[in-house]
Amino acid sequence: MDFIIAIGGLITGIGLIINVFNTRIKYGWFTHYQSKSRPLNYVSLLLIIIGLIIIIGKAYLNGQLN
Repeated sequence: MDFIIAIGGLITGIGLIINVFNTRIKYGWFTHYQSKSRPLNYVSLLLIIIGLIIIIGKAYLNGQLN
């Protein structure tokens, strides 16, 4: 496994963990999921997107996605 792909996976994992711990559940007729902190939600989504771009870009440049 390539080191850069591992870094992209780590960045994506950190974003996912932040997003999971930032979620609040409101019970009612339907279950609603809300973020506790909207800016922290944006940061976590940005980390997920950056990590996926690193993973997919490096795999494409290695010729693994043909």
